[in-house]
Amino acid sequence: MTITTEQTIEQNQYGTFSVYEFGEWPRGSVLEGQTMKRFLGMYETAEQARSDHPEAEEGYRDAHNHFDHLSDEY
Repeated sequence: MTITTEQTIEQNQYGTFSVYEFGEWPRGSVLEGQTMKRFLGMYETAEQARSDHPEAEEGYRDAHNHFDHLSDEY
């Protein structure tokens, strides 16, 4: 079974481009079931990033994780 993930190419604060892959946090994680945004690499240009990740879409995507289910106690 192949799991399809989405990828993005995002301009970062360094003036270069970061590639991210999106999936789901696994069972047992404090973010279980929420969107996982995993860094894959950094490139000098968007063209270089597209060359290595042709399936990636350009543009920022937020994982929209929330933490309201966690206790405020340590």
